[in-house]
Amino acid sequence: MQSLAAHLRTLTMEQLTSLVASRRDASLEPAPKTADRLAARLLHPSSMAGACALLTLPQLQVGEAATALGGGCTTARLAALFGVPADDPDLAAALRRLTQLALIWPHDGGFVVSHLSAVWPYPLNLGPGAAELLTAQNMNELRRLAKLYCVPVTGLGKNEVIAALAGWLAQVENVRRLAAQAPADVRAQLGRLALRPTSPFRPGGIMYGSPGMALPWAAERGLVVGSGWGAEEMPREVAFALREGYVAPFDRRPPAVSVTPVEPEAADQEAAAAAVETLAAITSTVETMNSGPVPLLKTGGLGVRELRRITKSSGQDEDRTRLTIELLAASGLTDASDTGLCPSTSYDEFAAADPATQLLDIVQTWLTMPACPLAPADPTATSTRALYWDEEEEIVLTGLRALILRTLADTVPEGQAADPDTLADRLAWQSPVLIGQVNEDLQRHVTGIWREAHRLGLLAHGTATRLCRSLLIGDFDAAYRHAEAILPRARGSAILQNDLTAVVTGTPSTDLLALLDSAATPESRSGAWTWRFSPASIRGALDAGHNATDLLARITEVAEGGRVPQTLVYLIDDVARRYGRVQVHPTGCCLRSDDETLLTEILNTRSLQALRLVRLAPTVLASAKPQAETLAALRAAGHAPAGLRADGSPAIEIPQRRRAAPPPNEPDSGDMVPLPRLGDPAEVARALLNNR
Repeated sequence: MQSLAAHLRTLTMEQLTSLVASRRDASLEPAPKTADRLAARLLHPSSMAGACALLTLPQLQVGEAATALGGGCTTARLAALFGVPADDPDLAAALRRLTQLALIWPHDGGFVVSHLSAVWPYPLNLGPGAAELLTAQNMNELRRLAKLYCVPVTGLGKNEVIAALAGWLAQVENVRRLAAQAPADVRAQLGRLALRPTSPFRPGGIMYGSPGMALPWAAERGLVVGSGWGAEEMPREVAFALREGYVAPFDRRPPAVSVTPVEPEAADQEAAAAAVETLAAITSTVETMNSGPVPLLKTGGLGVRELRRITKSSGQDEDRTRLTIELLAASGLTDASDTGLCPSTSYDEFAAADPATQLLDIVQTWLTMPACPLAPADPTATSTRALYWDEEEEIVLTGLRALILRTLADTVPEGQAADPDTLADRLAWQSPVLIGQVNEDLQRHVTGIWREAHRLGLLAHGTATRLCRSLLIGDFDAAYRHAEAILPRARGSAILQNDLTAVVTGTPSTDLLALLDSAATPESRSGAWTWRFSPASIRGALDAGHNATDLLARITEVAEGGRVPQTLVYLIDDVARRYGRVQVHPTGCCLRSDDETLLTEILNTRSLQALRLVRLAPTVLASAKPQAETLAALRAAGHAPAGLRADGSPAIEIPQRRRAAPPPNEPDSGDMVPLPRLGDPAEVARALLNNR
């Protein structure tokens, strides 16, 4: 840790800021304020594992090889191990990246790498290091080996003796010179043992004492060491030295992604059409939900039957509906309750935004959405329901979406389209740790993300769109301009036709949509939006508070050229003429008495005004309140009313025993764990510089 802290103190403000920005766990509050504390955090195994997730395959290979070399790790030895020149640019780039992330750092002409054994306990299929194996030996045995190696250990403690012996074995020429003195059969066995692969479940290099496999000669010289497994195990340094001619894997070049030409104009057109359809699908799906909550399954999620009902009602295909529902839920535009799924209050704010803002909001939601609705069905899954999220899958999908988009943007230039079937191998090279977490679901998720990105206008004809490229570089102003360019402006007018239909060619504005939805019945929500006026729809508008004159005036305002067909004018006038001939008043209950004077007194009693009494007949009053509230109010005013049932029989009131309601189970604030907060990388770096 002290070595890393010393290295951190040599970094500039820019280098420290870059380091903290890359390894975000380093800025978790409370952020470290000294190099020692930052070093301790960076060397934690979980932090190092997180940093490895940022590495490409060759960078990981260099890290593993460096771990295998241990204290003798230098650029020259790494180059020899990989079979490349010492000035190989790919090796230099990998070492530079590892250093930038503080996974390794320079020291005495080489690199400090011993801490990486927490990440690679068996690098290059090698077993434990000599220091680990020699710990089990007593001091007499250690001194004997030191004398054999001509290593001075007088006055040293056990740990210091072990370190001196491990350092001697780390010198390849020492091990090879010692092994060359072995009998021929022992040398052959040592060679086979050095190449035997290691796994965490069956440590490599263990000799189980089977006939002809015992190596007492090698054990006496420390080339194999007795381990806690009750057998003799070859130290990592020895196995590494005896792997003569061994070349470690170093995949410097990424797998190629097959591409074909594509016209940029065609890609722009496809992206525009896809984005328009996505926003139209959101609107039509929400309108379907407005008719009533969508029931959810008791076991969680949205069932296939309800999914298909929404699909039919909204006029979309099932894939589009499935994606739309997931997007609505993930963005908080819907709320789930005991009654089902319905639009949230946030949707009103979303609907009032311009189309470009809506699209960018939906894209941002999709990038972190905890589901991949358009992935091919999992053959092991027992259900195809929607809105059934996996928290562990959320992290993987978030990383995979960003990786796919960035890989396509970086490797496939504009005017070229990628073949998705060749994408998986490239992703595995680009981010082996992330892809390793996906396992057998990789191709499913790649296919699903590919489809979804095309439906959002991020990909089109297999290439990253300008909208996608702007988002990836963080240029949100440019992204907004591209979204604005591919989306038509919201239309504020409609074409009214003689067949009582209204057509909007494009996306209707919020006000136009609200007006037409209130006065006409939607027929189509994709392509050209279509509504149909009918007596029932006009009556619905009048029920909603419109009057015929105002309704016709508003429709005239939004009509293309102010042209309103005579048939629609006649329809509105005809419905308005018949509207309200019969009036229906709400009534909670009725008061009946043969004493008209008493009813008049009750009607004019000030304390009973809350009942909003209305005389329906000389002997009948109507109360706006339910029977129980009306009886209570009359009794409080000094009257003695009798309650009746609907059939006229007396209503018997049996007093109910009251029980105190148990106090609500409020969460104890002391039991709530606050979410971790990230500090600003520049502020963390500045604090570190101030405390050098």
